[in-house]
Amino acid sequence: DQLKRITAEVDSELEITEITDRVSKEYGPALLFENVKGSKYPVLINAMGTYERMAMALGVEKLNDIGNDIEEFIDMANYMGLINKFKSLPRLSRMATMFPIKLPTKGACQEVINHDPDLSELP
Repeated sequence: DQLKRITAEVDSELEITEITDRVSKEYGPALLFENVKGSKYPVLINAMGTYERMAMALGVEKLNDIGNDIEEFIDMANYMGLINKFKSLPRLSRMATMFPIKLPTKGACQEVINHDPDLSELP
């Protein structure tokens, strides 16, 4: 429903953009082009094309929830005492999970090292 896999071969020059243009204007699904002509890489387009998908990526029901939580927390912190500040720690902890606290030092992307990169390989 949120992702449409396209297995047919597509050209990265104009075909992907034309398909994406039509789908994104209708707030359609994210598109995963699995077979891009002349490329060994798939292409994911329109992944954040709707508010629903952006909220899903951030782990909330609605995008406004993030702003509302931060605003409420700041307002509460301004007038509450020390004990109530401690009571609000679970809420702060929930908000903190939306953003990475510690970045990983090693990732799968670092397993392949290309000493002579060529950007023309990317579709």
